[in-house]
Amino acid sequence: MERISSGKKLLAAIEEYIEDCRGREQKKPIFANVAGFCRFSGMSVNQFMQLKRRFPTDFEAAGAYFEDAALNSGATATLIGLYLRQYGFWGAPVEDEVSCDHDIYADGV
Repeated sequence: MERISSGKKLLAAIEEYIEDCRGREQKKPIFANVAGFCRFSGMSVNQFMQLKRRFPTDFEAAGAYFEDAALNSGATATLIGLYLRQYGFWGAPVEDEVSCDHDIYADGV
């Protein structure tokens, strides 16, 4: 895959990856995703995320491509939401947070 030097090339590469996923004959459809795209295009996830600063408008459009592919993949809404948030395409990124409102010393076990 050639180096991504413009937003248009980014979107063209994502389209090519999504079509490659759709064209594969497997029992379960392949969920087009950022990690798979990075493997397909020969870049790291960090390099992909840096494209957000270089091509902000096209990067936002890339999110729509991945969202469309995810929604049409048959994956659960929960998985899709977590996935899209992870890469900043939808809502705030997911962060681990542990919340315990139950005090076993005061309330008992």
